[in-house]
Amino acid sequence: MAEARLAPGEERARPSALERVLGSIAALCLFSMMALTFATVIARYFLDSPIAGDSEIQGFLLGLIIFSGLPLVTRRQRHIAVHAFAMMLKGRWRAAQRIFVLSLTGAGFAFIAYLIFLQGEMLRSEGITTNYLNIPEAPFAYAFAGLTLVAALMAGELLYRRLRGLDADAVAEEGETGPE
Repeated sequence: MAEARLAPGEERARPSALERVLGSIAALCLFSMMALTFATVIARYFLDSPIAGDSEIQGFLLGLIIFSGLPLVTRRQRHIAVHAFAMMLKGRWRAAQRIFVLSLTGAGFAFIAYLIFLQGEMLRSEGITTNYLNIPEAPFAYAFAGLTLVAALMAGELLYRRLRGLDADAVAEEGETGPE
């Protein structure tokens, strides 16, 4: 992953406690997926006894990686973006575009969190569990909805900081193209 370039004398901001927790969750889930895959291969090919329900566990771990990473990507504003149009904008138009994008991002994530929550309610009310291990699926949907809501709140915080002129990155961003 490419690191953002820092200006001379500029320090990288220390991650917040929430960012450290979310990063740790994502890292732990990724390590768990790797260890489970390794154990599954060993069990299947050398012991002729596959691990029961490994694909169900892998699916939940993958979801936790994605949804715990979503707020982190949002906070750092590192979503995949096409900057062809944005690079033509200057001054106030570029600031207006950033405000529009942050508004849309926050509202979109809030709506997605709501939809995932509704899915969790449906899973809970119908008692849906995984096929092999009978793990209830609703708690995971609620966790995914909560993490998506955190991403929406982070986009809202970035919007608030930009509107209040507290965003130090806004000045540095003028020359940055970011990921494309």
